[in-house]
Amino acid sequence: MKKCIMMLAYMLVFMFASAKAPEVTDVSVSGEGVGNGGRPVLTVTCSAKKADKVTDNDLRRCAIRNVLFKGWVDKSNTSSFDASVNHPAVAGNPDVETQHADYFTDFFASGEAEKYVDILPDTRTVMKSGKVYHVSQMVSVNVPALRQKLERDNIIKSLRSGW
Repeated sequence: MKKCIMMLAYMLVFMFASAKAPEVTDVSVSGEGVGNGGRPVLTVTCSAKKADKVTDNDLRRCAIRNVLFKGWVDKSNTSSFDASVNHPAVAGNPDVETQHADYFTDFFASGEAEKYVDILPDTRTVMKSGKVYHVSQMVSVNVPALRQKLERDNIIKSLRSGW
């Protein structure tokens, strides 16, 4: 029974994801330091066939997905040559997304995820490479509030809970 429910959840996620062909094909995120209130400032780069197809919501969603499931590297706070600071994924590992597929599908579809990202004005750049446009934008992510929400919803363990 549990396998049937999991298979149904995977099929629903797959159907939801394949219902609309994504305009954004590739995403990269890099840290630019710390902004107001200790929030990390990230540069999100999305690739698409047309530059105008990458919206602010796409950039927000890509930033949140990377912060939650992949982490990011911050190279701005370095004192030595080619040093960087790795920030691990807030959710711990990418398996959390599949374990809580219903939660994250609703979290992204409802637009709630976008509340945790602020787009910094006048930082958008567009670069063409062959037939692909690379659209970059600096964003600020409220990681502490995002972590608190996931802890309240029992998706991740609190840092205070111990090992």
